[in-house]
Amino acid sequence: MDITHPTYLYYCERIIRKLIAHYKDHPAIIGYQVDNETRPHGTAGPSVQKRFIDFLKGKFGTVDKLNRVWGLTYWGQLLNDWDEFPPRDDSVNPGFKLEWARFEHKIVADFLAWQAEIVDEYKRPDQFVTHNFDGGVRTDRDEYEIAKFLDITGVNPYHLVQDDLDGWQIAVCGDLCRSLKQQTYLIIETNAQSTGFGSSSYQYPPYDGQLRLNLYSHLASGANMVAYWHWHSLHYGNETFWKGVLSHDLEPNRVYREMSRVGAELGRIGPKLVNLKTNNKVALLYSIDSFHALEFMPFNKGGGVTNVPDWMAPPKSRTEFLTGTNYMTVLRQLHETLFRLNVGVDFVFPQSRNLNDYDVIVVPPLYIASDELLERLTAFVQQGGHLLLTFKSGFCDENSMVRSSRMPGALRSAAGFSYQEFSTLKQAVPLKGDPFGAGDQNWTSVWAEMILPEGCETLAVYDHPFFGQFPAITRNGYGKGTLTYQGTFLSDSLQEKVLLNVLQLAGLSGPDQELPGAIRLRRGLSNAGKAIHYYLNYSGKAQTFEYPYRSGAELLTGRRVTKNQKIKIPGWDLAIIEEE
Repeated sequence: MDITHPTYLYYCERIIRKLIAHYKDHPAIIGYQVDNETRPHGTAGPSVQKRFIDFLKGKFGTVDKLNRVWGLTYWGQLLNDWDEFPPRDDSVNPGFKLEWARFEHKIVADFLAWQAEIVDEYKRPDQFVTHNFDGGVRTDRDEYEIAKFLDITGVNPYHLVQDDLDGWQIAVCGDLCRSLKQQTYLIIETNAQSTGFGSSSYQYPPYDGQLRLNLYSHLASGANMVAYWHWHSLHYGNETFWKGVLSHDLEPNRVYREMSRVGAELGRIGPKLVNLKTNNKVALLYSIDSFHALEFMPFNKGGGVTNVPDWMAPPKSRTEFLTGTNYMTVLRQLHETLFRLNVGVDFVFPQSRNLNDYDVIVVPPLYIASDELLERLTAFVQQGGHLLLTFKSGFCDENSMVRSSRMPGALRSAAGFSYQEFSTLKQAVPLKGDPFGAGDQNWTSVWAEMILPEGCETLAVYDHPFFGQFPAITRNGYGKGTLTYQGTFLSDSLQEKVLLNVLQLAGLSGPDQELPGAIRLRRGLSNAGKAIHYYLNYSGKAQTFEYPYRSGAELLTGRRVTKNQKIKIPGWDLAIIEEE
């Protein structure tokens, strides 16, 4: 499918203009969704290849510069003229592959920006333009660039239910979608009953209470709307068993009754929950370029995973970590760990200019980074921020050219170390002495950088006859802040201990990290400027804890809650406390 084809665009524009001209004045129309879950579809026909060359001409100017920044002298790939440019599928050059991925992102962003521009000609001042992103962190489009053309972002998080419901998939989709424009967003689709394209798999309807819990989980992440795919289950087509609110009999049912309950609650307390404002002090830096470049040059034994629709599924064992770890594995681990620790997280991006709004920034492998970005991260530390950096960071510039300096490149001074060698780890390697108290999870795997300290503090070393001479985890005081570096991949429990240590260093730990394991806390400020705390019980058993904040009202029951009061939340239920 070619979303750049002139004939396709001609008929798209006719449809868009006729639809909007007909409906634009209808009072029920509050906004427009341009396209749906748009991706580049792998298009690479002759006209697209020509557009790519034009894109390169605009960015690099001459083939001489392209020869230089991509290193095309290697294997005799030198270009004398743009007419010699090879087709996409023949590429063996990392710079070419990375730039093609960026071009695919541009195809999607341009297509949606073009549609939004047409809609803007018609829409009323009170109407908005949105788009429905697939749930998760999708790497075949650049959602940050797309969001520039939208008034409000939208997403469709389809997530696990029954005994697998833990709220994380809802949270990561919400955190990303909210961070794209640093404002509230829309849930344009999510699961009501079971999902799946056939009845032989994925037919897992939610337990009692889970639909209600999930809806409030979306609001707790900053959603201003929750809509379902779909209202009633279809009697035909490929989504016959992608069940809606009503089943095939179209009669009120268990899910409908639960939704009716939520509707009544929102009619009463919704004005207190809408337009939630977050003020998170922890951010996660997401680099889509680093993901792609590490797929072309994977660091894990089993190779990269170019298509990641099921990226949320975690590895189950050390063996799977050794053979299936990639950029997304690390990103997932870091975000999920912060979620388990009840720490609010925003996503930031290489383009973000608000790094100093945060006290802690956590960085998955930043394999691709401009000198300017590395300088901004260094300044963040120097000015008092706490940076948690992971292996492979600072290695290549923005053209996937390996830096000729010692690693980690421009981060060397802030990190307080350098390294010249690295190694794949054929098996898990423990840390000497269990320095973070991880117990039987005191192990590392996948990768080891042979760190040479240059002023940094060694926090952990490998318990190994050879690798034991090198630090595994370091920390360096630089200016007013600190840079903590992980030169290897940590087990989940060990990663939690290290992250908690950084949070404590930044003064961001406290009673939230002492909540029962099944309770997740999400918070923000209401329209009235009052603090709102969502306590969400992702288990079938009642959970009890001591409320540590200012007195207020539990909005669902209307009961007053005082500081240090014991609160009990039934299974698959929640409490929403608005401070006085």
